[in-house]
Amino acid sequence: MESEGILSTISEADRDLLTTINFDGPTGYDFFWAMYTDKWTWIPFVLVIVYCMLRPGNWKHRLLIIGCTALLFLLSDFVVSSFIKNIICRPRPSHDPAVMNLLSYVNDYRGGAYGFPSNHASNGFAAATFLALLLRNRWVTLSAFLWAVGSCYSRMYLGVHYPTDILCGAMLGIVFAIIIFFLYKKAAKRLALPPYRYIYVSKEMLAIPVIFLLTVVTLLLLSL
Repeated sequence: MESEGILSTISEADRDLLTTINFDGPTGYDFFWAMYTDKWTWIPFVLVIVYCMLRPGNWKHRLLIIGCTALLFLLSDFVVSSFIKNIICRPRPSHDPAVMNLLSYVNDYRGGAYGFPSNHASNGFAAATFLALLLRNRWVTLSAFLWAVGSCYSRMYLGVHYPTDILCGAMLGIVFAIIIFFLYKKAAKRLALPPYRYIYVSKEMLAIPVIFLLTVVTLLLLSL
């Protein structure tokens, strides 16, 4: 009974926080976050990241990075969406009768049936954590985590994820990234590759925060 009371309290707090974050905002604000959450918006950002990750090192290192990245997103996206969500079966707030009629929606976007944990959160924090561990550049780390946090906020503002969906997705993404980075270091050592801290020393990595900033500024201008 006590555990049921705790879960009830968490669920109530979850709904209260979501209804605070989700509100009927102005058209420009709606447009900004609807575009921010769209994966196509971030293609230039992703392409620059891929370039910066693959340019240094030899072909063995590039293949290792490709393999680790593929495995990371297999865990943070496919495992989350195809297994965990379908096992837990927690409705998204936009599909939950307890709160769905209290929320505002942008362009009537409501997402799929289940929302726990959030794919956007697991993908975003997996990518940001892996980049932070691999590139060890403060500006890259800052831009990657700002991007991930913004993505998480957008999902709550749009009314398609509870805060706990976001929190648990982010935690999963961080754990997945740490595991993959550990495997990367082990594999790099077996392949006799130079330590990653000697591979990623180029100023070209600053293109990552620059493209992030330009994307956000572009969205802000389009939202006016």
